Amino acid sequence: MRLLQPLMVPVLLCCSAIPGVAVAKAPDTDTLKIRLEASIAERCGIAALGANDKDGGRIDRPSTISFNFRLDCNTPFRIGVSADQGALALVDTGNDGKLVRAANANGLTAEGFATRKSYVANLQFATDQDGMVDAGDCDSNDLTARKGDCQFFGNRAGSGFSPGRKSTAIGREGSLTVRWRGEEEQSVRLAAGDYKETLTIVVGPRT
Repeated sequence: MRLLQPLMVPVLLCCSAIPGVAVAKAPDTDTLKIRLEASIAERCGIAALGANDKDGGRIDRPSTISFNFRLDCNTPFRIGVSADQGALALVDTGNDGKLVRAANANGLTAEGFATRKSYVANLQFATDQDGMVDAGDCDSNDLTARKGDCQFFGNRAGSGFSPGRKSTAIGREGSLTVRWRGEEEQSVRLAAGDYKETLTIVVGPRT
């Protein structure tokens, strides 16, 4: 709250030994108005709450991992998700964790193994007005650029999915859930090793 500069009225007291007639001066006004102004700053942020890995993160088995977060947006907002690779990609543990380059245009190694694993992402979160909102599913390859059907793709604050023109989320929780199929459902087996992907969630005031 911002309080305007208080009104200061100086008072002068005089004493004199010279006799005279005291004259009382009337006050300038019989009303004093004090104006108060207050404001609440616009804010919109996100904080991680941890992950829930029910299936152990085995890339060769059907798995589901939920990444939980808390929203604090006191203004209408958008929330977006983007991915670095658009798939879980094989990394070379002996080369500072850099991605393994496929040997051919089909994304296979020289031995004929795949080096990328696609996944599906689902975004849900609660708002103050509507409760839980489901923003839908997006294929992993639609999370690298605004080129597909993913309605919550966004890579900068203020981009992505909007839950509504007046929706806020003060201290509300949400989750980004990632799931993939087992290896038996793939036509080509994955190369052995470690796989990685980076997902980024951004929030910002709706513009």
